[in-house]
Amino acid sequence: MKNTEREQVWQERIAQLQASGLSQRAYAIEQGFPVRQVGYWVRRLTAEQAVPALLPVRVTSVAAPALAISLRSERGWTLTLPSDVPANWLAELKKAL
Repeated sequence: MKNTEREQVWQERIAQLQASGLSQRAYAIEQGFPVRQVGYWVRRLTAEQAVPALLPVRVTSVAAPALAISLRSERGWTLTLPSDVPANWLAELKKAL
């Protein structure tokens, strides 16, 4: 039997296996095939069919959201400042509060 004929025979057998709902082991025992041979053909034939799908991707730049610094006091007030506030000014503000 040529390789292409053997592959065709096993394609039919694997289709029967999948239609049967049996495990590879149960199918191999029921049909009188070596369990390892059934596993080999399942891997070989399903690997050929499993072509990784490549999808087109477009990368765009997204503006980063403006970050903010929030100061909350024990008295309940909140002060929200932009993130680009100079650190020394923020330190002076904290001292004053």
